[in-house]
Amino acid sequence: MENPRVPADIDLVETELLLLARWLEANQRRQRYPMDRAAYLLLRRLDADGPQRVAELATALGLDGSTVTRQLTTLEGAGHVRRSAHPTDARATLVTATSAGRRAMDALRRHRQERIALLLDGWSPRERSELARVVGHLNEALRAHVARSDT
Repeated sequence: MENPRVPADIDLVETELLLLARWLEANQRRQRYPMDRAAYLLLRRLDADGPQRVAELATALGLDGSTVTRQLTTLEGAGHVRRSAHPTDARATLVTATSAGRRAMDALRRHRQERIALLLDGWSPRERSELARVVGHLNEALRAHVARSDT
C-alpha cells in the first residue's frame, strides 16, 4: 500500500531498487566467479589508482580498515597483491596489484562486461549511456551519504 506522505516517484524508486537488489542477488548466486566482489573491487581500485595505503582503500570503498586488511590477506595469499613498506612513511604499508592480480581482474572484467552486454542487448547506445549516468549519479549519492554518516 502506498504511503500518502511519500511522493509517487519516490515510492516507485524504492520498489525498483528493491527489485534491482533482488535480481542482482539472484544473478550473483548463479555465477561462479573466480573471485568475490570485494576482491574484484579492491583490484579495480589498485589498477585504476596505483599502489595505495590500506586506509586509502578503505576510505575509497567505504569500508573499515580491518575489513580491507582481511580482504587483502586473502588477495595476497592468492598472489594478487603485494604489501610493502611505504617509501616515505615507515608506519604505513603500501598495497600493489601484482601482474597475476591484474590478469585475474581483467579476466573477470571481460566476463562481467560480456554478461552486461548480453543483458543490455537491444538497448541503444544512448540508453546504455543514460543507465551508466543515472547509476553513477546514484552511486555518488550513496557514497556521499555513507561519508556523512561516518562523521
